Amino acid sequence: MLDPQTGMKQLFGPDSLLAKKIDGYELRPAQEEMATLVFQAVAMKKPLLVEAATGTGKTLAYLLPLLHMGKRVIVSTATKALQDQIIHKDLSLVRQVISRPFKMAIIKGRANYLCQFRYQQIKQFPFSLPAEQQIGLSHIDRWLKTTQTGDKDELDDFSHLNTLWHHLHADTLICPGRNCPDAKECFLAAARHKAMEAHLVIANHYLFFADLALKDGGFGEILPKVDVFVFDEAHRIPDIVTRFFGWEITNGQIQELIRDSNEHMEIAGIMDEEFRAGIEDLQQAMTELRNAFPEESSRGGLSPEHMKDRPGRAMVTMEAALYRLLDGMEPLLSQVEGLGTCKRRAAELLEISGRIRSLQDPGRVHWYETRGRFLSLTASPLETGPTLRDLLFPAADSHIFTSATLATGTDATGFTFFARQLGLESEEILTKRLPPPFDYAGRTLLYVPLEIPEPTQTHFPGAAVDEIVQLLDCSKGRALLLFTSQRMLEIVHEGIRKQIRFPLLVQGTRPNGLLLRRFVEEIDSVLLGLASFWEGVDVPGESLSMVVVDRLPFASPGDPLMAAKSRWMESQAINPFKELYIPKAILSLKQGLGRLLRRREDRGVLAVLDRRMVDKWYGRRFIEGLPPSPLTRNREAVRRFFS
Repeated sequence: MLDPQTGMKQLFGPDSLLAKKIDGYELRPAQEEMATLVFQAVAMKKPLLVEAATGTGKTLAYLLPLLHMGKRVIVSTATKALQDQIIHKDLSLVRQVISRPFKMAIIKGRANYLCQFRYQQIKQFPFSLPAEQQIGLSHIDRWLKTTQTGDKDELDDFSHLNTLWHHLHADTLICPGRNCPDAKECFLAAARHKAMEAHLVIANHYLFFADLALKDGGFGEILPKVDVFVFDEAHRIPDIVTRFFGWEITNGQIQELIRDSNEHMEIAGIMDEEFRAGIEDLQQAMTELRNAFPEESSRGGLSPEHMKDRPGRAMVTMEAALYRLLDGMEPLLSQVEGLGTCKRRAAELLEISGRIRSLQDPGRVHWYETRGRFLSLTASPLETGPTLRDLLFPAADSHIFTSATLATGTDATGFTFFARQLGLESEEILTKRLPPPFDYAGRTLLYVPLEIPEPTQTHFPGAAVDEIVQLLDCSKGRALLLFTSQRMLEIVHEGIRKQIRFPLLVQGTRPNGLLLRRFVEEIDSVLLGLASFWEGVDVPGESLSMVVVDRLPFASPGDPLMAAKSRWMESQAINPFKELYIPKAILSLKQGLGRLLRRREDRGVLAVLDRRMVDKWYGRRFIEGLPPSPLTRNREAVRRFFS
């Protein structure tokens, strides 16, 4: 067995075990440096924040030293794609290099596992289900004879089983715990037991922080106690923490409560007038609440004026309907299986509605969002740092945070923005921005137009259309156009579609996955996308030779979360533009432009149609935050680059 003190060269150097296992092994100095940092962070028990670009090999850089040291580890990712890479590619290599045997487990959220107790309850009344769900139940019956995990991802063509699965998956509110007659066959318990015995557990951020929230609430958690937490794709953590430690009520939750309560009553074959009246009241109250926010699509803060006006009155009406439904459920609990769960959900929604309506918590921002008929009312924490400091850091000895986008600059303060969102100060942490493994200086060009108007000026959209047409002529299509608003995407699409000869693929016209496949297959195509295409798009090769961003991606000052955080920062004598808007925009821009180089032989142009990146005092911060590409303001330089 290797002595850890001999350093990481024996794992990653030219004569390393890794080199002997990989044909044509290329030494990656940044990978070796990251592995050394991981070792140091664990030895010092200090959180490590490390920015590592695509191609660094960061998965091996944390897995090899940690498992080599015999540490028990949870690796949490933001995407299934990275999980699949770790499980199906990286781990086989790790097992060949690490002489110490180790066990691995994958664990998912409760809703991914079939609950044997709920399944047996449904099986008692199969004919109470709609015909389509009865067919689905037969499908589940056959699957249960072969599955070892009860994981829904094993099911072929799962989409038609969605409604039925809602009645079958494991659920904290329903679980009888040790009193369950099917406890010995519990798939979730088996998955958790396997995780308890594993040296390496693979999870995702949503499960991890949902589990952390359960611990905070005193409920039974899923994830085991380990030595080290590793968060890959860590830039997503602040937004996920804001979600899981917020309070939220949606009309979708109310609709699901109504649907589930009705189905339990139908399965039991019971009709009750008081229950029916409560359901009808709640249905009407839900409609009234949505109509209290007349905008088709908007986000805004909830104010005392809202609570005195129609929205507040509608919330009171909804709470009264929930009270009536709870009263109607009480005498039926012993007769209707599953109704107790609905009662607990109704009580929880009642409590959350009251909390949000009171606007009492100064540490939260209260806001609403509408999209079509959808409505959500939310109270989100203003800061994620205190929550993470109290709950996350005491839960393990060591914490590794890595992503291609964590730092907002090259100097020692580059990690300050992300660290503060974790509740950490610079003296408590180790940080490193590793050099990119690709030759950005020789294989990319950063282009910012010289004569384009600022995005705030009225004639900017037309000028942007003209600029994009010229750029696409230079690149012969092969471009990803990223927009900060639906309106700008539509203007550009309409403006360029008759002027260019390349296939146009527009987000919203087809499923994203289908658009990406066509983008890869049709080499000269042009893909126009919004937020979901700013990260996670992995298109190596010629199909993606240029990324165009319409403007610096500053968050809207009208966004209720940003507005509330700005007010709080101003009360602390902190400049929100410098310390909030600029850092967030830098990280967003890095994500977007990070789509360009995905492998060593790739090359291309990064075009930002926002002259503020060069003309304004803060432009230098954006440029320093990006990989070191040569900057030009001359479109002819772009044409020469492609020729």
